[in-house]
Amino acid sequence: MESKTAPAMNLLVTVTLLCVSSFVMARPSIVSESVPAPSPSEDYRVQHCASGLGETCGDSIFHYVFGAGKHVSKECCNRLLNVGEVCHDLLTNVTIRLEQFPEQQAKQIRLKNDKAWKLCKKDGQIAN
Repeated sequence: MESKTAPAMNLLVTVTLLCVSSFVMARPSIVSESVPAPSPSEDYRVQHCASGLGETCGDSIFHYVFGAGKHVSKECCNRLLNVGEVCHDLLTNVTIRLEQFPEQQAKQIRLKNDKAWKLCKKDGQIAN
């Protein structure tokens, strides 16, 4: 099983980084040179956290926090709880920073991030 999981986790990290870099490259007028690249230790932690979620659950949680997603399965909530709240917050905050969301939008995203964590912890799933 582990041999199938490792490539999927690597794919999630690669897809996430490609999405973020594509988004940033598509909006060069907004990108500022003052946004620092993740440090090697932060990059490692991001990869470690993302790999713990897996591709499907990473996508599901990402769409709930950043988009219009309304559901996160029991399996994905379990994975989220297993990687921990520190990892969950790190992935959200790094994405907010790299994509340079306006402060008000970033605040709303962080609230939804907290809501996702609390619902997964309380109910074991998100089913709106």
